Amino acid sequence: MNKQILILLIFVPTMMFAQKTKKVTDSKTNEKYYVLKSDKKVRHGEYKRSDIFGMEMIRGHYNMGVRDSIWECFFRGNLVSKYDFINNKIIVCEHCLETKGKSYRVIEDGNKIDAILSRPPIFLGGDLNMLIMNEFRMPIAAIEKKISGRMTVTTVFTVDNTGLTSNFQSKTQVGYGMEEEVKRIYKTLPDLWLPGIVGENPVDVEVEHSISFSFAESLKF
Repeated sequence: MNKQILILLIFVPTMMFAQKTKKVTDSKTNEKYYVLKSDKKVRHGEYKRSDIFGMEMIRGHYNMGVRDSIWECFFRGNLVSKYDFINNKIIVCEHCLETKGKSYRVIEDGNKIDAILSRPPIFLGGDLNMLIMNEFRMPIAAIEKKISGRMTVTTVFTVDNTGLTSNFQSKTQVGYGMEEEVKRIYKTLPDLWLPGIVGENPVDVEVEHSISFSFAESLKF
């Protein structure tokens, strides 16, 4: 009798969890995660994302729409970051130090103020340049003009106090659809930013990022 009760105590909560969540598979973003059946906008449970080659890119967990537990990010099978969302602690982050020495502007009430950050925004997804290069598709205009040489595209965007990105703007005018292609890629990247911090408070921060492309004259499209 006691064994039967024990089995029920284990089995019933599992059934309740299975009934209140639904698995979602997004073929466009290569994401697999769970949402509440009562509110499909709220993620709850295991989360995974793969790259365009089917290799694991992100592994984590949501608790009622909020990231919790350990999140790990990979690039081509190699671990690039590991973050503990429960204790707000970076365990592994290969590219975090690259943000040091860069200038940032805090956005407050619509105004941009130069400020010294206690911690700049950090992207946990790996090397931004490598990710952009991995997703880059040569614009038709660039193919038609057979562009060559070195071109640098600079994009400015906001990382808000929750780590979400928005307001993508091009600071350069390379043309040939290059700025538009880079912005497209930024918008498809996972929201894996840690917000900038002033003192102990997360703030909205303007981030500026540049990436250079080199095209050989002999390159055939």
